[in-house]
Amino acid sequence: MNCSDEALRLRRGADLNALPRIMGLPVTTGIIRTEPADFIVRESLAFELTGAGEHLYLLVRKTGQNTRWVAKQLAQTINLSYRAVGYAGLKDRHAITEQWFSLHLPGCEDPDPEVFAIDGVEVLEQRRHVGKLRVGALRGNQFRIVIRNLDGDCVELERRLSVLRDGLLPNYFGAQRFGRGAGNLGLFGDLERPAKLKRESRSFALSALRSALFNNYLAQRISDGSAATALPGEIVYDEVERTFRHEPDVRGQSLQPTGLLWGAGENRATDKALECERSFFTQYPATIKLLESQDLRMMRRPLLIRPRELEWQVDDQQMIVSFTLARGQFATALLREFVTWPE
Repeated sequence: MNCSDEALRLRRGADLNALPRIMGLPVTTGIIRTEPADFIVRESLAFELTGAGEHLYLLVRKTGQNTRWVAKQLAQTINLSYRAVGYAGLKDRHAITEQWFSLHLPGCEDPDPEVFAIDGVEVLEQRRHVGKLRVGALRGNQFRIVIRNLDGDCVELERRLSVLRDGLLPNYFGAQRFGRGAGNLGLFGDLERPAKLKRESRSFALSALRSALFNNYLAQRISDGSAATALPGEIVYDEVERTFRHEPDVRGQSLQPTGLLWGAGENRATDKALECERSFFTQYPATIKLLESQDLRMMRRPLLIRPRELEWQVDDQQMIVSFTLARGQFATALLREFVTWPE
């Protein structure tokens, strides 16, 4: 199989505009991120802070800055190693976001918040905790998004939102996972003879490759009509228990189909589900070989997501929509079901 053809197929998984939707093409258009205040994100940790420990947690409100840059600035401000700084997830740059950072400060007094005089950064709260903040240690994120220059069929817009309030939508990885122009997909260069990358670039590249595979698999399941129906032998996600399990005979709306985040390990699906996944991944031999060689373990991700607390207000040519998503879920996956916007 031609490796350049494989790379081209991967890039399709990064093109969110081209991937199929559950509800078809939207009938309304608008503009998002006109200014940072149009895209507000608030992070919720998956645990309670103890108030004591070697790690100082900072709740930071950042405007127009990316997460890694803020982490580096926090470290430099108090002469701390970058590796001593933790955060739970990357947040949008073109937005106002509130997220937690941890600083490893054993035996040190808490610095005055005014010490962190960083452009676009405001420290809202400081609390101590026993351990470093790790990536993924989130309950979820709350979003408040303004859509300007709204145009189109607002009756259909509200119908779609009413359906989405109680329904499910594709759990696509967002465009930011792939970098500008999907450049993260090309960081390794030739997939069959991958370049050696530094730690951060390697992380970006591997994440992008796995995400593109997942998006393409999800697109296939949407196109063949099986995204919301578990196949025989599927590994399903239990929304109530928040666990993955093999379920040969799937019944009940709380059990959702899943897709693979490829890596080393055993695919425990069976029957029709295993056949479907094998058929899909045979199209990407160089990619799966590369992922298996990079000390990544095979993982699962639900094909669909259920937004929480979805509310909206439409006023003339402007719309404000708010909702909560679980960790690892992207706001654009919801927005693209009812509105299109220029990049």
